[in-house]
Amino acid sequence: MGFDRAPPRPLADALGFLLSWSGKRMAHEFASALEPLGLRPPHFGVMQLIDSRPGCAQQELVHGSMIDPSSMVRVIDELEEMGLAERRVDPADRRRRAVHLSARGKQKLGRAREVALATVEEVLAPLDDEERETLRLLLQKVAGVEARARTPG
Repeated sequence: MGFDRAPPRPLADALGFLLSWSGKRMAHEFASALEPLGLRPPHFGVMQLIDSRPGCAQQELVHGSMIDPSSMVRVIDELEEMGLAERRVDPADRRRRAVHLSARGKQKLGRAREVALATVEEVLAPLDDEERETLRLLLQKVAGVEARARTPG
């Protein structure tokens, strides 16, 4: 599917098509932008989760995400193989494995966040700040998420 040009009419007039096409475009652009870092979008998502909850167990990461358990294990295994994450024995419960980002993983996540922001900027370039905020609130509403205005900062 080519994203180098706008979709043709009458497809461009169909709301469902536009939502789907825009999501696929964003996913494609983001995946392409992560490639030079040696990451895929699932790596980024799991690294974000680990960074927000350092030291939590794999099972806790699954419950706090939209990722099935086998995919979570595979992604964490890949992150470990790349030296970006590590499982450590929890001193309070030796049966539990706490997941942490390594120092290298934190650096890579920082670069990946920059890539994510640049991708959003590129894709949403036609929208001004007010239009972006309106889009965010509307998409939250469609997704069933309690929409709330952004706080400054």
